[in-house]
Amino acid sequence: MELGPRGVRVRNIEPGLVPTELGDGMTDPGQRKFLDEWRHSIETLRSEDIAAGVAWSAAAPARMNVAEMIIVPTAQG
Repeated sequence: MELGPRGVRVRNIEPGLVPTELGDGMTDPGQRKFLDEWRHSIETLRSEDIAAGVAWSAAAPARMNVAEMIIVPTAQG
């Protein structure tokens, strides 16, 4: 809101389930197992999926700002 009048568009992009090192430091074995099973139960996002969302929002007309984007695997909801 502060930068909009200056013509600066800011985006907050929140990805859903992605294959990362998230969980490597978990000390609770039950939670770590849950995360691992969840990752293997649905098709996770790929880097090109996030890149496509970023490119789409950047290509929007200058009069429009995609201020927040939540990108999740279809199976995640």
